[in-house]
Amino acid sequence: MHDFGIYIHWPFCIKKCPYCDFNSYQNQNYVANDWLIAYTNQIEFFSNFFYKNNINNKKLSSIFFGGGTPSLMNPNIIEKIIEKAYKVFSFDKNVEITLEANPSSLEFKNIKDFKKAGVNRVSLGVQALNDTDLNFLGRVHNFHDVEKTLNLVLKTFNNSSVDLIYGLPKQKLSLWENQLNAFLKKFDIQHVSAYQLTVEKGTKFYDLEKKKKIRFLTNDKSLKFYTSTKNILTSYKFFQYEISNFSKTNHKSVHNNLYWKSENWIGLGPGAISRLWKSNHQRLEFENYKKPSSWLKNALSKNQSFKNFYQLENNILNDEILMMGLRLVEGIETKKIQNKCFMSSTVFKDLLEKKIIHLKDDHIFVDGNYLIKLNTILKKFMSNY
Repeated sequence: MHDFGIYIHWPFCIKKCPYCDFNSYQNQNYVANDWLIAYTNQIEFFSNFFYKNNINNKKLSSIFFGGGTPSLMNPNIIEKIIEKAYKVFSFDKNVEITLEANPSSLEFKNIKDFKKAGVNRVSLGVQALNDTDLNFLGRVHNFHDVEKTLNLVLKTFNNSSVDLIYGLPKQKLSLWENQLNAFLKKFDIQHVSAYQLTVEKGTKFYDLEKKKKIRFLTNDKSLKFYTSTKNILTSYKFFQYEISNFSKTNHKSVHNNLYWKSENWIGLGPGAISRLWKSNHQRLEFENYKKPSSWLKNALSKNQSFKNFYQLENNILNDEILMMGLRLVEGIETKKIQNKCFMSSTVFKDLLEKKIIHLKDDHIFVDGNYLIKLNTILKKFMSNY
């Protein structure tokens, strides 16, 4: 019996940000009811697939509306998707239902309607804490919008999260520290996802860097931003439970933990991916068609198909479990790792001896001082298969 969640991908945005490599598109014309039918069709497909393949899950613990900008969706569509999920799968008593939103798109008149629809957690894409940085990141909101929207979110929901991006070119560490302190002092939020700005292929920033029109921070400066951000959040009683995620007590992201712990989830919408355990050693992956029109046409048809559907090979499966599980501060249970041969290698023993990694209570975890270097550590692990 695995923990189980649903991810719903809404691909449309008001504007594509220059750092974003997600499967998102500037607002297009669409028929809302068609999208509702397509989402519910996919829920029905997976319900039937579970039954035919004897896949047993616990009650649904998480629904996550992501994107894109899902707060652009009509609250009625969200409500009907939640109702369908409840009817088909039933909910855990503490089910977490998250809606991603931006300060510019979460219309005030819809906030109470989102809550009535069943949403009980909002993740707000704040991203930056001053207008200059927001403009650089291509955001369509300003910091006044952030304050106004966040105040309303906090009055309406008991569980809220914000996304922040730091380490921008020319960003001064002292200014970031002052603004983050002021922000956390003013707003009683429960969760923060704080990401260092990275350059992803296919984005506007990637092209600008390639043309040498923009220069990002050195590794040394990035480390200072990471350490300072972590220390400030800790001082406001947030505890780090993943490389970039911090929460108050009992407010960890239920949904993201499904990914990090390699549990079961189904992905609905353009480009969304599902991963399911058919047995202890068989991990299935479904990949939806990426283009919105292609996905919609397929999901509305009687015979659904996927861009890709396959069983993960053992080496890929092992990589997934390690890469995702070691992002967590608590690490990963050794019983979840399929191939443990690396644990007898000289590299692993050396990392243990240097206290870069730890092995305790049947968990492998990376020392907190080295989490920022996880990719380098993983390469050493994976070279020993």
